[in-house]
Amino acid sequence: KAINDEKALQHQLKQLTRKERTHRLCTRGGMLESFLQEPERLTDDDVMLLLKLIFHRQDTQELLKKLLEREKPETP
Repeated sequence: KAINDEKALQHQLKQLTRKERTHRLCTRGGMLESFLQEPERLTDDDVMLLLKLIFHRQDTQELLKKLLEREKPETP
């Protein structure tokens, strides 16, 4: 019974992790689209090109590094 309970809990954790990831992807995709002019007219390749250009800029790299160096908030 304990093994089955553990398997059920692991499955539940995987589902929650998947839901968190899906929510994060949808939220951030929405954020990106809010900055694009006429996003429905751009292809996936257009958006990828734009993101590559933005994220290869030195100032973007420096800001990203600063953001990642911040102290991570503790999770309860």
